[in-house]
Amino acid sequence: MLPELFWIVGLYVAAMALAHWLIRRSAGAGRRHYVLVAGNHQMQIEGYIRAIQHFSRRTGTEIGITVVLDRSTDETGPILERMARKNVGIEWVRRDLPDNGGRKDERVCGRGEELVGSVAADPSVVWVELARPEDVKRLPR
Repeated sequence: MLPELFWIVGLYVAAMALAHWLIRRSAGAGRRHYVLVAGNHQMQIEGYIRAIQHFSRRTGTEIGITVVLDRSTDETGPILERMARKNVGIEWVRRDLPDNGGRKDERVCGRGEELVGSVAADPSVVWVELARPEDVKRLPR
């Protein structure tokens, strides 16, 4: 009698957990794409990306991350390369390389160029310039 009671209670708990997960997943449904414009942000970039990924796991929101390196002269680029190799959802674009003699040049890694062009008009895109504190406030915590 007691084992059957444990099975019944266990099944109810599992059903409640599944229902809770489905409701939470559907509430955060949709796709959101973050475009981070970063300069010399080697101390913050990994934290920003991890906060976005944590938000995705917590809410069930599907995300994409594109980082636009704008005249970065510090270690932000190598940090992004390492993170992009480990995480499929991270892409990056480098604009205005500092060592290219002053001419405009873009080196694109992943599908970054296509994404930057296609996400500009999309309402699910969150465009964040990391040099502007009011933009950084739009990142999930």
